[in-house]
This record gives sequence, C-alpha cells and structure tokens, in this order.
Amino acid sequence: MPVLQSVSLSELHFRKILAVIGRLLAGIDVRDSFSREISYLRMSVTRRCGFACIYCADRKCRSVPDDELKPSEIFRIAGVLAGAGCHKVRLTGGEPLLRGDIAEICRGIRDLPGVRELALTTSGLYLSGMARELFEAGVSRVNISIDTLDPVKFEMITGKNCLRKVLTGLEAALSSGFEQVKINTVLLRGINDDAASIRALADLADRHSLDLRFIELMPAGAADFPYGEHFTAGSTVLKALPELMEIPEGAGSSGVARMYRREGRPGRIGIISPITGKFCQNCNRIRVLSDGRLRTCLLGGEEFNLRKLSEPEIAEVFRKACALRPKEHGISAGSTGFRIPMQGIGG
Repeated sequence: MPVLQSVSLSELHFRKILAVIGRLLAGIDVRDSFSREISYLRMSVTRRCGFACIYCADRKCRSVPDDELKPSEIFRIAGVLAGAGCHKVRLTGGEPLLRGDIAEICRGIRDLPGVRELALTTSGLYLSGMARELFEAGVSRVNISIDTLDPVKFEMITGKNCLRKVLTGLEAALSSGFEQVKINTVLLRGINDDAASIRALADLADRHSLDLRFIELMPAGAADFPYGEHFTAGSTVLKALPELMEIPEGAGSSGVARMYRREGRPGRIGIISPITGKFCQNCNRIRVLSDGRLRTCLLGGEEFNLRKLSEPEIAEVFRKACALRPKEHGISAGSTGFRIPMQGIGG
C-alpha cells in the first residue's frame, strides 16, 4: 500500500476510505425481500421529551429511564449498521438534546467508518444554546418540529407555552452553519389544518428559504388520544395553498415527501402522506430504539434486541431483520389498534 501510505491523512480518514473501498469492492449493500436497499438508520437515543404533545406523548417516559443505550453501545450498533450500508444516520427521540452526552454521541457517530451524513430531529426547545455545538460535533442537517405558529394552539398541542423559545432555537440553527434546516408539522384536524395556520408556516419557510414538511397524523399516540377526530389528509395543504406547483421527482426530491413550491418563493413545501399515499415502496429506513431494539417498520413489523449482541451477531440480525421487512405498513385512516406512542419509537 505505498501510494496510500504516502498520502497525508489522519488515521480516522484513512479508516473511512478503507471502509468505503472495501464495501464497494465487496459489492455490499443490504436489501429487503422487496429489493429496497436499506441505507438510512434512524436511531432514537432517548424516550424522554420536554413536551407532552397530544398525538405523541408517552406519560411513562417523563422521568429518566434506566435502559437508554450508553454511548459505547450506540457506537457499536451504529458502526455495524454503517458498515453494512446505512451511510445516513439520524438521531431522534423523544428529545435527543435532553441527553447530556449528545455532543459526544454525535462526534462518535460522525467518526464511524461508513457514515456519510449525520442528522438530528428535535423539538427545538433546547436548541438555542446547543446549535453551534451540534454543528461542530458533526451534525449536518437538523429537523425541527413546529406544528403551529399560534402560541395558544402551540401550548394546546405541546403542553408548554414556549413557542418563542422554539423559534429562537430555529434562528440559532439557521445561523450555525448546518447544511440544511427543515421544519416538520403534523397535521391535526380542527387545530392546525385551517388555511391561515398552513399559510403562516409556508410564509415562515419562504422567509428563511426552508423546507417545510406537512405530515399526516399516524395512529401512534397515547391510548386516550382521539386519532380519528384529528386525522386530516395531506391534500388539505393543497387546498390551503392552491398556488403550489409540484417539483418534478428527482429535481428536488426530499425522501418520502412530495415537494412543492410557490412561484417566485424560495421555500419548499413537502407533503408526507403515510396513510393516504403510502410511500412504503421507496422506504430505505431501519430503526433502532433507545433501549437497543431494532424495529423493521415505524408502524409495525418485527423487533430484535441488539443490546447484548456481538458485532457479528448484530450484522447477522440486521440482515435477518431486513429480510422480514413488510411490503407496507397496513395502517389506514380508520386504524385504531396501533397505539405505541411515537415518543417511544423515534418518529
């Protein structure tokens, strides 16, 4: 290896190059039984959250759980899955910023061979004081959950009167150097699905040249949450913003979202319709929960506990789990039986 040895690279970068070259030479990628390549790991690092959103909250997760993966366990699991082709990693929760070691976790994952992109999803509640640190720790993309710009409705949804603090977190993210900042909004009938609420968020996206994604409500909240009363289809956004023009697929794709924009405006509006417009055929995701369980599908499917497994065993279970991924999630707008709180499975 005389040529490689002559190149001035850190040992870390050298290992990354070897990992990528090795995977390319071996032709390694992991596909499920429907030929979908699994390249995106969504990893929950905690079930704790500073909010108690009506459609998401798990009241059992308000205190510090004793089963969260330690950083070393996170690195072992994520390292194996990155080596198997999961080159994009997103940290979720709960609220990942509630972990005092979140910057350490970000740095460790960033340095894993095979990881090409590290993203994070947050409520924004604690972001104002941490945005720059997260960027310096290797996070390149941040998604912030903002369901409304109305302070009264915000408190109704989240249980906290702190919209201003979240918007300050958004401003901090925008000034910290991230490659991309997105806003996620869950549509709730009778609360934030009126034209004025939707247009206010679209205007925010235009002011800051952001991606804003409206997401259909999924039946994953607490048992007493009236899902059927609050479900509204993603097409509601098109009625509120009739001037939207669809961005051709491939010209501005954003994962599972159908993307739109208003002529002459810089913001992009996405609609994610897991219920009325299943995107399962394009799903490239696998999930690891904060206690080490690997979940094959957000809305169901098999689970496998990776926590106490060796690295070869994790790799074998990962391949087995991918083979067992369902063709689609099987949830509809009328579903009532699926009640695992989103807070517990990472969104």
